[in-house]
Amino acid sequence: MITGASSGIGLEIAMEFGKLGANLFLIARNPKKLEMASCILQEKYPAISIASFSADVSDPAQIQYVIQQIGESPNGIHTLINNAGILGLGGFEENSLQNLKEVMETNYFGAVYATKAAWPYLKKSKDGHIGFVSSVAGYTGLIGYSAYAPTKFALTGLAECLRMEAKDYGIGVTVVFPPDTSTPMLEYEQSHTLPECKALSQNARVMSPQDVARKFVQGILKYRFEVICNAESKIARVIRIVCPGIFFKMIDRIVEKDRRKRLAISRQ
Repeated sequence: MITGASSGIGLEIAMEFGKLGANLFLIARNPKKLEMASCILQEKYPAISIASFSADVSDPAQIQYVIQQIGESPNGIHTLINNAGILGLGGFEENSLQNLKEVMETNYFGAVYATKAAWPYLKKSKDGHIGFVSSVAGYTGLIGYSAYAPTKFALTGLAECLRMEAKDYGIGVTVVFPPDTSTPMLEYEQSHTLPECKALSQNARVMSPQDVARKFVQGILKYRFEVICNAESKIARVIRIVCPGIFFKMIDRIVEKDRRKRLAISRQ
């Protein structure tokens, strides 16, 4: 069962599980995109069963109803992938309380609602699994991400807590931390984000959603808890943990350099 499965990383995760012959339950808000994704998957993997459900993960009643339907089906639920998410961009001062709440409701509480609803069925499966799609922003807070990064930090914290609790029921937990990934969400981000954010990400390699999904599913199959997708992300995380002062100086220097450059251009 995959939330946010109609496009991007979510659709590619479904593709990876389709290769393995898994029956798929796809959940997303947009019925048209969901139907298109379902058709693509069914055409590529005609032997598997695919069912799609239009629901908003930020609505607990909707997600509870859908997951109960899936859980009571003959196959039940073996693996839940919490992938659904939305962006929140801009400075903290400019972000409304409503926007901050909306991003948290989808990115964090959406995963809480889905996991809470699926928990009884995952326990019955004896060897079930829960996957969380966090982000590099789930362990690194940056300028312009005050709406988005806290939701991914919270998701990372939830995964860490459940990693321990789920062991009692034989349930595995895996959290993936994608860097910039070539999805429609990234295209929107690059068009609307702050100049400082563009400066911070301009030298970073963009991953394909296929690569992220493949690494994530491999991590799930190996019962790994954390999946960090590339060398850049691993280096950044190590420096952030071991030498935070150096890490903050590095990112501050990039931002200040960009601001001086833009100021010089504006004065010409």
